[in-house]
Amino acid sequence: MSVTTRALTLDPDARTADQVAMFVDGQFVPAAAGATFPTVDPNTGRTIAEVPRADGTDVDRAVAAAKRVAVEWQFTDAMARAALLRNLAALVTEHADELARLEALDSGHYLAKASELMGAIPLWLDYWASLADKVGGRTIEVPGNKLSFTLLEPLGVTAHIVPWNYPLLIMVRSCAPALALGNTCVVKPAEDTSLSALKFAELVKEAGFPDGVFNVVTGFGTEAGASLAAHPDVAGITFTGSTETGKTVAKLGADHVAQVNLELGGKSPTIVFPDADLDDAVEAAVQGFCSHTGQVCVAGTRLFVHADVRSAFLEKLTARLEQTRVGDGFAEGTQMGPLVSQKQYDRVRDYIEIGKTEGTLHYGGGRPAGAPEGGYFVEPTVFVDVAHDARIAREEIFGPVASVHSWSTEDELVEAVNDSIYGLFAVLLGSDIKKLLSTARRLQVGGVMINDWFGELPMTPHGGHKQSGTGREEGLEAVHGYTQVKHISVNLDPSLRAGSDWAGAPL
Repeated sequence: MSVTTRALTLDPDARTADQVAMFVDGQFVPAAAGATFPTVDPNTGRTIAEVPRADGTDVDRAVAAAKRVAVEWQFTDAMARAALLRNLAALVTEHADELARLEALDSGHYLAKASELMGAIPLWLDYWASLADKVGGRTIEVPGNKLSFTLLEPLGVTAHIVPWNYPLLIMVRSCAPALALGNTCVVKPAEDTSLSALKFAELVKEAGFPDGVFNVVTGFGTEAGASLAAHPDVAGITFTGSTETGKTVAKLGADHVAQVNLELGGKSPTIVFPDADLDDAVEAAVQGFCSHTGQVCVAGTRLFVHADVRSAFLEKLTARLEQTRVGDGFAEGTQMGPLVSQKQYDRVRDYIEIGKTEGTLHYGGGRPAGAPEGGYFVEPTVFVDVAHDARIAREEIFGPVASVHSWSTEDELVEAVNDSIYGLFAVLLGSDIKKLLSTARRLQVGGVMINDWFGELPMTPHGGHKQSGTGREEGLEAVHGYTQVKHISVNLDPSLRAGSDWAGAPL
């Protein structure tokens, strides 16, 4: 098997990459079978590079490497693990521009947003570096002369199956705690967006992590992803993606009783109260369903607008959408780029056509004027007069498509919002904080933002209820996703038989 010194080389002017290799056991290697697949620039539809197509053989090698070094990494001093994470954070900062260009090129983020994301990623590495030597167990008061306490220990080998919408951020938000807490990692990026993970692997190596602690295998979910989730030596699985795929991952992990964390689909509500500042509410709504072209798990694609302000809200919403600049992510001033792939473009276009039969098209629905040929561009799209049981109101579209629903009473609102298989996120906009907090407590969701829009941070927990997932990423709550509890009890009496009524009796 050939070995290179780097995962890839990017030509930013030609928007192409070469020498694309996986990262296994500290080496940059092709797939064992030599197979590759194209990754495409969604702005143009042109191929960026050929990426190694891993299969079960490659997964076996990566997991074996992670398993080999797992005990050594577990007992590496926590402060030493923290120092390596801080080295990595500094390298991400140093290479932020290259990472941003890769992310924009591969995923369709417009460049300014990609740069903002890359600038934030060191926060996750630094946060978990600071916690590496501070997370521990507890002592327990028990009857008798005994010392009882718990240890928090790493799971061992953890698998990280990453989606294509925020490839590097979502990978780091799970790998940072896993590494800080003493686990070794095998990452499987989405096939549409592998490049930033591979560049990150170069930085992991440069930061000084031992070979095998961090590995990246690229390929398709049905091949590399399924092999990784089903691998008997994988003790923990973190998956972010669709609910249906998440169910498959959970079943594969259950066969060998792996611990599974899932962040899955959503159909999040943005709720506008009659006393809301409508300009702010419109801005939150647009960010909610147009950010990253609607390809966000928490996307606020159900707009619940109080009947008293519906007309005024829609008028302002239309004016705001008319100002949104959609186009090539590398063009100056772009605010919304393309969908990630032809497959996702076709999916969103199909839902827009479905929406035309289920409601009234209020805005958009077509291809943006002046969008580059060959790219996967759609206009922000809004439907009104949509029933709560319509497909576009119940199914996750993962595109910039929103449905508007009117409400009059809080009970009516809460019933409609909670009538969903999903429960990931909600945004509430208004002036009466008591009313907003009262409503927030009644919603069956994992997170609520009041008079704000979602901004992910390493110190705040994130996850969903119902079919939006299990477990929590980020915050102290994430510790539970990457550790297991060991209980230790010490008898402090001079003799095990002291005071015992059953001394010498058979059990």
